[in-house]
Amino acid sequence: MAQRKAVHYINQFFAGIGGETMAHIGLSVLDEKKGPAIGLEKLWDGQMTVEKIIVCGDNFINDEENFNSVLPEIRKVIEEVKPDVFVAGPAFNAGRYGVACAKVCDYVKKELGVPSVTGMWHENPAVAMYGKDNYIIATRETAAGMTKSLPILAAFALKLARKEPIGPARAEGYIPTGHRYNETNEKTAAERATEMLLDKLAGRPYVTEIPLRAFEVVPPAQRVENLKNAQIALITTGGLVPVGNPDKIRQAFATDYGRYDLAGLASLDKGVYESIHGGYDTTFASADPHRLVPLDQMRVLEQEGKIGGIYKTFFATCGVGTNVESSKAMGRRIAEELISEEIKAAILTST
Repeated sequence: MAQRKAVHYINQFFAGIGGETMAHIGLSVLDEKKGPAIGLEKLWDGQMTVEKIIVCGDNFINDEENFNSVLPEIRKVIEEVKPDVFVAGPAFNAGRYGVACAKVCDYVKKELGVPSVTGMWHENPAVAMYGKDNYIIATRETAAGMTKSLPILAAFALKLARKEPIGPARAEGYIPTGHRYNETNEKTAAERATEMLLDKLAGRPYVTEIPLRAFEVVPPAQRVENLKNAQIALITTGGLVPVGNPDKIRQAFATDYGRYDLAGLASLDKGVYESIHGGYDTTFASADPHRLVPLDQMRVLEQEGKIGGIYKTFFATCGVGTNVESSKAMGRRIAEELISEEIKAAILTST
């Protein structure tokens, strides 16, 4: 049987070109194996090879005009190689990389007719955007989980390349797409439901056949009736900290935040504060910290009597890759402090 062929998509980081400073680079095509492709080929054990690697900067390809401009190049590679499968990533919880992987897979699958698969953490924003129509293998949250995630991606990609039947998400390892298909089962629905109930009552593991969708309802805060008497807090997930990052806030996947004194300050000066966020080009934020924490304009409002004052400290963390539970935990702690200090409102800036 002829060896199967794959084309692999990665970003500038996994291609070894650079990090954020190189996220603007355009598309290139490589023959040399890079990043996860090396691991994928080892796992395929001679059954499939990566023929070409497509590389593009995360910032570049997430611009819609740029994306459309490189589609002919992607089409050319696919038509020349004629791969059995297209693989992207894995992107883990990197938002822009995840969106890039998913949107390229979506194009290759729908427009070029090649089976495609990518992989990422289930909270990656690309899942909500593209997960309905594309196979996305559930991975660990960070690249530290590469050795755990890559075998599942490799096995699924090989299955696609062989045109083998694809089973349900719980069996194959992909994130559920929301599609349901009929299949024959040796047990009736009543028997299966009874068994699941007994397992649940006995504390044994079970998997429901029809998971119910659940949405967290967050009631909006009451409006501030009188801003002239209200103290306002400033919060940012843009990573603004004193130069040197004294609290060692993580640049990504943060689990904590910093509190920094604003008492007596009229502004936040360049060279005193910097952004250490790992998910965007921080040059402009570090050049003018007010892009993240607008203390200067808040002081103007305070002097004009339009607000009652500004809370004595501002709070800062990095939002990139931060999981939902960590975000909730930090939010609760900040909220508890503000409530205890009778702060009426907060302005939270993001990136």
